[in-house]
Amino acid sequence: MRILLTILVAIFALTGDALAQGKLELTEVDAWLVRDAQMSSQFAVAEALGYFKAEGIKVNPRWYIAGTDLPSMWGAGNIHLGTATATMVVPIAASGQAIYNIAPQSDIAGTQQIVLGKKGQEIVRSPKDLEKVKIGMPKGASVTMAIQAMARDTGVDFSKIQFVNLAPPDAVTALAKGDIDAMAGWAPWVFNAVKQAGGKVYFTGNRSMIPGKEGQVDWLHVHAGVIASGKMLKENPNTLKAVLRALRKATDSINSDREGAVKIVAREMKTDEALTRDIMALNIYSMEMTDKIQKGMTEFIDFLHSLDRIKQKFPPESVIYTKLLEETDPSLVKWKSKTEIK
Repeated sequence: MRILLTILVAIFALTGDALAQGKLELTEVDAWLVRDAQMSSQFAVAEALGYFKAEGIKVNPRWYIAGTDLPSMWGAGNIHLGTATATMVVPIAASGQAIYNIAPQSDIAGTQQIVLGKKGQEIVRSPKDLEKVKIGMPKGASVTMAIQAMARDTGVDFSKIQFVNLAPPDAVTALAKGDIDAMAGWAPWVFNAVKQAGGKVYFTGNRSMIPGKEGQVDWLHVHAGVIASGKMLKENPNTLKAVLRALRKATDSINSDREGAVKIVAREMKTDEALTRDIMALNIYSMEMTDKIQKGMTEFIDFLHSLDRIKQKFPPESVIYTKLLEETDPSLVKWKSKTEIK
């Protein structure tokens, strides 16, 4: 009798929780996810460990390769849930389409790196010596902002740095040949620069290895986040909250059992486990909404406007919606947006 009573109490408790959380408007949704450990690890883990299923929802991953494809894909009006960074969100919002970051997933600044080649290591004895070297980097890459911030902090004249427009794989080759002195890029290419070209990491978006200036830095605010359309937010808030609850559990799993998460993510992203482990070690997986998210969005708006990739600036808060995350777990919201859904 006591066992039966315990079971009944548990059932009523679960039912009460479900009612309090609200009925799901949808029990199946598509999520457009970049096949990348930095962007979509939580979705992979939540699916593999049954966290979506436990919330009563089926999430269909629509994997694609390059995050830069999202702005053109979003315009068709078929994408309502996914993962993105500010680089992808800003052009969409600037074109007048409704897109919102509803929760952070990871700080990926650590994978954005500046690597000195063998020649560069001989030349660069202090940050000021960067004015003498050639750095290979895709023109307009977000890692530029890390270099600009480093230059401001260390007295380097950014305008004197010579940049060579190279895609990451080509930059690795050029670094090995000595055609450039350094490269700026992101994982996995910067790992290749170290292993294949004898490179040495000089600094990243959030850590300095500069002799005498080692430690945490705030040179690049770039986060992967969960994004939703205005239509999705208006029509399916309870569904989105169920997704966020599952992703919160996945975030905890990534941080408490990294090896288990590495295996899941490597399998889903179709990458080598060792490489996945290295990439994930540089990311900070957290769903805490802080003012750094807003700051990063501001910096990307300014940066893309300076490159003429967007014609007009807009308030960064207008693409950040914190209400659902607050209703899911108030402790995660350290900074609130007053944004209303369009």
